[in-house]
Amino acid sequence: MLYTVFIALIEITGQLTVYLGTRNNHWIQHIYTPIEYVLLAMVYYFSLTSRFLKRGIVISIAGISVLCVLTVVMVEDITQMNSMPRMIAGAMLIAMAVLYFYQTASRPSFTYLDRDPMFVLSSGVIIYQAGTAMAFSMFNAALAESYDAARICLSIIVVLNILFRIVLMMALRRAPVA
Repeated sequence: MLYTVFIALIEITGQLTVYLGTRNNHWIQHIYTPIEYVLLAMVYYFSLTSRFLKRGIVISIAGISVLCVLTVVMVEDITQMNSMPRMIAGAMLIAMAVLYFYQTASRPSFTYLDRDPMFVLSSGVIIYQAGTAMAFSMFNAALAESYDAARICLSIIVVLNILFRIVLMMALRRAPVA
């Protein structure tokens, strides 16, 4: 639920910056990437049972956070899309989703996997992170080429965002009420 509220706040911030007439709101991605990673990694932290994997997740949270800060300071300008941290964070989230699939296959406790909110979320994470990592990796080069090429990357990201929001709704509907 916290992740959904965070996404809504980011979307509102993006629309507000457009409304205010800023030329560039790529700086939002530099904030979004580490916080999104922390929130999703914590979901996997509580879903995975191995103590070793939980320690790895905590270490990866620290590593991704440091990488995001260093990238903004040393590599990519705040007005550029943060492609490198986004790709690395996406790869780490895909790895966590695959580890969850492995855990679920090792100890099946669900008769129907489509009723498991973590299974639904993990499926969405793999598709979303793989697709957006590709689009984010090409965005800065595409923007240097032309605005039309960059718009293609943004179109891919928007479509995957919509699909991932639908997957999030499906996972939330399957989650037990607290």
